[in-house]
Amino acid sequence: QNLNNKAVNEALNGLLISEEDFQGLKTSIDAFDNFDNIQLAQTLEKHELIEFRRIAAYLYKGNNRWGQSVALCKKDNLFKDAMEYAAESKNAEVAEDLLAYFLEHKAYDCFAACLFQCYDLLHPDVILELAWKHNIMDFAMPYLIQVMREYTSKVDKLEEAENQRATEAKEENNKPIVMETQPQLMIGYGGGAPPPGAYNQQYAAPGVGGMPSYQGYSM
Repeated sequence: QNLNNKAVNEALNGLLISEEDFQGLKTSIDAFDNFDNIQLAQTLEKHELIEFRRIAAYLYKGNNRWGQSVALCKKDNLFKDAMEYAAESKNAEVAEDLLAYFLEHKAYDCFAACLFQCYDLLHPDVILELAWKHNIMDFAMPYLIQVMREYTSKVDKLEEAENQRATEAKEENNKPIVMETQPQLMIGYGGGAPPPGAYNQQYAAPGVGGMPSYQGYSM
């Protein structure tokens, strides 16, 4: 069986079923998955021993047949498995169907437990309505308190984030506007530095800087 051969796996699984070794069968299907899962599940769900029917529900769950898996658990009163599989399904319809089953059979303790097991899949308004209609608010109240606390925390965080955003926007608006001034450029030099001696030549005294001095008339 180490080769995970389909024929070998199915032969061994059949032998374990005939010997009513449900623990060995569970170990085998977990270790070696190369076999017809659905066919084995269909065989096991008709077995007279509940542990084999439990394995059938486990196989349906492993093949994403959540409805069949939960239905089989409900049939055998395996409510813990049913709640676990409903939560793993990530399907609100499966979870709500299980809650409806608990209400129909007046299994209110299981109803309350399922509210937390499938917490992320449920709609609080639906749960409130169901609890009110069946007059079991006491069983739903812990769930509703948790939901209210979670929603209040979310609102507080949103308000804090909004206040911080408003404060930052106000500080940004109150910042002084700084005008950047450009240095004045000299006309004729294209903004560059004036040539050497430009100021000297412009303001030099007569007779200085290469200009000839006045000599008058010679006699």
